[in-house]
Amino acid sequence: MDGWTEVPDHEYGVSFVATYARCASCGSEVQAPMPADEDLAAFYPETYHSKQADGLLVRLRNDVRWKRIASLLDGDGPILDYGCGDGQFLRHVAERRPSIRLFGYEIAPSRQVATQADGRITIVRGTLDDLLGELPACRLITMNHVIEHLPDPVGTVSRLVERLEPGGVFEGQTPAARSLEHRVFGSRWSGYHAPRHTIVFSPYGLESALGRAGLDKPNVSGTFNPAGLALSLASLRHADEPSVLRREGVSWLVWLGLASGLSVVDRLSGAPAVVDFDARKKAA
Repeated sequence: MDGWTEVPDHEYGVSFVATYARCASCGSEVQAPMPADEDLAAFYPETYHSKQADGLLVRLRNDVRWKRIASLLDGDGPILDYGCGDGQFLRHVAERRPSIRLFGYEIAPSRQVATQADGRITIVRGTLDDLLGELPACRLITMNHVIEHLPDPVGTVSRLVERLEPGGVFEGQTPAARSLEHRVFGSRWSGYHAPRHTIVFSPYGLESALGRAGLDKPNVSGTFNPAGLALSLASLRHADEPSVLRREGVSWLVWLGLASGLSVVDRLSGAPAVVDFDARKKAA
């Protein structure tokens, strides 16, 4: 490891300061020590944004996300959304492709299986083993801003890849270490999302992790996501201690507008702060 960064919670005021160690070879950053599972669970308050997702901006993001996934699909095989929240993205997909079986997963202390959309959506809550007990072979598995929350991302992805059909796609979106925004904002960079992000991958580190998980030809590319930059900008007002940011109201719209205007700099820098990724399971 090469260098350490202490990062307080700039969004939800959790009284825990995360320490990130930087990998000298790939530039990814990982919490050290890694919090225990019970500690990680306590970092997500009831006001956490993915638990409250709704409104026009969410619907627009869902549409952009579905268009990307649809461009990677080559059939109507099952799709898993790992880290699906209440299933709102799956409902969005069910309206557009009623022929696809859809599965969602959220970690929970006990096993629960529920259906939505007249049985076309199955949501499993519990452990990864609980999910695998219900999950068929999938054509695509998606992790949208989830892989960076996992204590053992390579181990988790490896087990999920076993449930991908040959030639199936694993895809998602995640913040990128060593980005221009990361270098400019330091400990106030929203990509840390401390203490909830356990690891922040560099593009090279992410490609390497996907390969170790059993995936082929990983592709990592910059994408447009102004919310992250808006949070970084808003965090500049805070002292370097736990604090709270609200993703609502006029002030949030102002930050989003400013971030949208500045995002061209992010894209032209060659070091984007948020990346899309995809890779395929090798065909048999």
